[in-house]
Amino acid sequence: MKVTLLGSFPTCMPLYESLLSHKQLHSMCFEESTVHILGQEHHEFIQVQELPIFTINRENIATKFKQWLKDQNTDLVIVCGCSLKIPEALLSIPTYGFLNIHFGKLPENRGPDPLFWSIKEGKKQTAITIHKMDAHWDTGKILIEQAVSIIPGETLGMANSKMSYMLTDLIQKAIELTTDTSNFKPQNTTEVAYYKRPNEKDTTISWETQTADEIENLINACNPKYGGATTYYKESPIKILEASPVDSQPIFGKTAGEIVHAHPQEGLYVYCKYGKILRINIVSSGAGILSGTKFVHLGIQQGHCFTNNIAYKQRSVVS
Repeated sequence: MKVTLLGSFPTCMPLYESLLSHKQLHSMCFEESTVHILGQEHHEFIQVQELPIFTINRENIATKFKQWLKDQNTDLVIVCGCSLKIPEALLSIPTYGFLNIHFGKLPENRGPDPLFWSIKEGKKQTAITIHKMDAHWDTGKILIEQAVSIIPGETLGMANSKMSYMLTDLIQKAIELTTDTSNFKPQNTTEVAYYKRPNEKDTTISWETQTADEIENLINACNPKYGGATTYYKESPIKILEASPVDSQPIFGKTAGEIVHAHPQEGLYVYCKYGKILRINIVSSGAGILSGTKFVHLGIQQGHCFTNNIAYKQRSVVS
């Protein structure tokens, strides 16, 4: 079978290597906005294979890409990480259409970044779903759904890498099944949910309303794609990339976000809702990516507070 891979790196690299080793990869397509992520090493490796390559964008996807796709005479297009909507008129050009790889359960985890929301919401399980693409986002018939556990403390980057390597075997199974239309099952009509792309508010810690567990989940969901979860210290933004819960009795009488311990050897500890404590392990700031202990050296003091900066913004508007 002649396969065209439309993907973003590094997520689709194991998939690329699998298709290549099985002599199924016929051509490659990249989204223009993600080409810089490919890296020189990967780009040179692909060029050595002498595969036809096309770079799509919003302007050429319905015209030049359509013609290029017809010229390839491909049997199947596999999509792994594309933010552009494929025009419906293109979906029937390959013999077996387009298969999309979605790192989330369908239909309850539709949207452009399902892993972020699964980890942020503290889900213990997600799925790799391979489905046929149709005219709408993430609504096509399902070919394969492979359950994937989310382990405690797992970041978005860890989960994404783990699931990417699982594609090696799953995609071969999908190619075998795709020739028989009876293998595709309609999505159920219950538990349908579409999650938008996370915005600044979604990736910012709200110490007053979120529990310690919710804050840790958010931090993990933001690492590394969003550079960490955002908070503010003395009205300057910082990103927290890793935190861990402290096993201790709840303490009370503090303000959510308050730094209850800051020591250059022992680290940085923050008070959370309901008296729970989080240890801040890794921070990204103007000074670089630092451990919590190194961050303390910048002058972080006990009794100071991390905030979500809303109060500061409100004061700025009033003044």
